[in-house]
Amino acid sequence: MPPARRLLSFRPDALGINKLPRQREKKMKSAMMALAVVCLLVSGCGKKVAEKMIESRLSKDGVKAKVDLSGEQVTIQTKDGTSTYSGGKNAKVPDTFPKDVFVYPGATVVASVTVPNGCNLVLETKDDLEKVLGAFKDKMAGADWKEEMNMNQGGQSMCVYKKDQRSASIVIASADKKTHITITVAEK
Repeated sequence: MPPARRLLSFRPDALGINKLPRQREKKMKSAMMALAVVCLLVSGCGKKVAEKMIESRLSKDGVKAKVDLSGEQVTIQTKDGTSTYSGGKNAKVPDTFPKDVFVYPGATVVASVTVPNGCNLVLETKDDLEKVLGAFKDKMAGADWKEEMNMNQGGQSMCVYKKDQRSASIVIASADKKTHITITVAEK
């Protein structure tokens, strides 16, 4: 799945794990949409033009933002905080990613998104789904995350965990001889 499409499919509210106030949710969605637009625009126009287009689009939604496109990273600063998207060969686990959330060892980071009250990490590995799922179950429980939901459906598994005022959603899917892992962490 292309990074822009992955970004558009990021919906913690669909899992019932995001209880942000409606206005903040709208701003977060606007920022995510802007990040997706960047993925589409960067290859076709200059950096400054793309930055200004995104800032203009956000202002139409009432969001005053400063956009910075740097290589394969996009940073959007608003009064609510900073949102960052990183993808491609230089993608890495953000320094702000929660240390108590398991990241599968040896997996390649495909993309990461950080927003003021959460983050999303997309990984892939050649290990099989069952091995990856087993590792997540062990490590998340070992870090005192309580499993709230577990669902397995032909080549795809999803687990939702809670800890303190945070939730973590882990989606693991097999495709193209790889296992894709999406980790979404949100504060309540």
